Amino acid sequence: MGSHINRRSDLVRRTGAGIVAGILSIVCTILVAASTVNVLSDALEDIGTLVAVAIVALLIGLGIGIRYRGQWLTPTSIAGGLTGIFLFLRGQLFLTEGIPISYPLLFGLPGTAAAVIFILGGGWLGNQSTVTSRLSPSELSPRTRAGLIIASGWTVIEFLFGLGMGSSVGILLDNTFVGILVATLVGFPVAALFAVRYGHRVDIDHSDWEYVTDSRAVSLGFLAGAFTVLTVYGIGFVNAMLGGTETAVAAFGFLLSDLEAGLWVVVLFALAHGLIAPVTEELAWRGIVQTALVRGEGVTTGIIITAVIFTAKHALLDVSLVRVPTILVLALVLGIVRHRWGTTASTVVHMVVNLTSVGLLAIYVLG
Repeated sequence: MGSHINRRSDLVRRTGAGIVAGILSIVCTILVAASTVNVLSDALEDIGTLVAVAIVALLIGLGIGIRYRGQWLTPTSIAGGLTGIFLFLRGQLFLTEGIPISYPLLFGLPGTAAAVIFILGGGWLGNQSTVTSRLSPSELSPRTRAGLIIASGWTVIEFLFGLGMGSSVGILLDNTFVGILVATLVGFPVAALFAVRYGHRVDIDHSDWEYVTDSRAVSLGFLAGAFTVLTVYGIGFVNAMLGGTETAVAAFGFLLSDLEAGLWVVVLFALAHGLIAPVTEELAWRGIVQTALVRGEGVTTGIIITAVIFTAKHALLDVSLVRVPTILVLALVLGIVRHRWGTTASTVVHMVVNLTSVGLLAIYVLG
């Protein structure tokens, strides 16, 4: 009797995991497809979105296979089925509305098949003992696991606040960007508090954040910030030249129009983007996440992993791959500065970069 109950309980957990993974897969599919469209030419958009979604499906299936080794088939079948059904029905909805399917490969049988096959394939791959032994979270050091959990938790919290509060405030005020800024003002401190509390669980407290607030740290932060501004904007200029003006409009068009609502939006932008975001992100990502990963994986690897995840977070939540090169360079500089001179210096760098972007956009919009 007891074993029968346990089997049913396991089935319920695996089914629930498949449903959650399916929802995550659908959300990631939407975000990744939208990001891919922003950086590809019209001729490559259809195949590009299909390839991007296939990669997402493979990674999700891989995660399920590693987590549910030996019992991976049920959750991956559910996750793949939900994602495939969503893609196919979205294409059918286009036809019902009497309009052509925007991306026939993605929102058709190829997309449906890719979602199912790659999630199942990822599950099978993750189930292999050699893969599991290398990638299983249980094989990571406690500090490394903590760093990855905090980074993931921040990303989820930021997404939920952006989706909930950002959307509702944006609709209420008829200004999408203001909604995002309000979500930043509230959500980022909540995410930072989560990072602090979880960091304490693995013995990373305020003394480990390495806030060294003296004239040397601040001066070095300003100098590094000025260098980073020149570097980031140089890379951004090259991106604009290669991608064309349409890419820039896709990335910043809504922002520029919403900034025209008045000076109060610019002030809110400066507060959220120029102050709250740098302070909270540096505390969580460099003060805690990087500290955990450096202790778990070594200095070079820890800084690189932190920078890559930080960049991926921005690409995913901003629904854009356009800014990946600039964010990656910024993240690497922030990581190096924090390691050499402390979190105060990296916070100053972050503030200089963000406030510069606020100022330039304000001048462009308001004259």
